Amino acid sequence: MNRRQRKKQKSDPLQSVKALWANIDFSKIKTTIIAQSLVLKEKTSTFWLGLPRLHRRLLSVIAPVVIVLLLWPSSDSDVTEPSPTNQRVTVSVNTQSLSEQSGAVQSEETVETQWHEYTVKKGDTLAQVFRKNQLPMADLNSLARVEGSDKPLSRIKQGQLIRFKYSQEGQLDILQIEKGEQSVMFFRLSDGGFGRSK
Repeated sequence: MNRRQRKKQKSDPLQSVKALWANIDFSKIKTTIIAQSLVLKEKTSTFWLGLPRLHRRLLSVIAPVVIVLLLWPSSDSDVTEPSPTNQRVTVSVNTQSLSEQSGAVQSEETVETQWHEYTVKKGDTLAQVFRKNQLPMADLNSLARVEGSDKPLSRIKQGQLIRFKYSQEGQLDILQIEKGEQSVMFFRLSDGGFGRSK
């Protein structure tokens, strides 16, 4: 028995879209849109005329100004460019040590007298500065671990000001090195190591 299979008729999608388009009654859509716009216009007019005269005048002036300000292009200075990932970011750090934060409140005079200053002399190294000021060399090693790529500890120069402060227990708490108009500050962390502010 030889049965032939009937081939399915292919339907043209474009023909079906054309048929749907021909069945749309655009005159009804146009009439509906016009009727809705007339109703909206009437409601808006009623609302506008219901406002006091002064309010209508103020809105007539303020609304265009607000629209112009919203559409006004911003200047190039407002655009922030993404910073490279390897760039240093300035972070503000509380220079009050943990020992001072947990201890009793001290007067400003006492805090100021705890800072010690040393001006680097010709040929001084940081190790010599630590020895002259009787600072522990273990702290110098801890500071060297967090020194950073700009090496402010290794590259001290004659005339630089080094300020340091002891904690209430007598340990080195904060070390600050002046670099021109900038300064680099190292501070003791709660784990006994040091952190760097800049």
